[in-house]
Amino acid sequence: MNHKHQRPDKAYIWVNIDFDKVKHRIDAVTCQIERVIQKHQLSNQTGKSGKRNN
Repeated sequence: MNHKHQRPDKAYIWVNIDFDKVKHRIDAVTCQIERVIQKHQLSNQTGKSGKRNN
């Protein structure tokens, strides 16, 4: 029973370590995505205004 109980604990620790690394990457990717969204929103606004003018 003890051996089976230790495995989830070790797995849980590894998950936490991986999660910290992944979270850092997710934060970086999220910043990039927000920048891309802002660029697309700006381009969409100019595109819509251009279409309205035509």
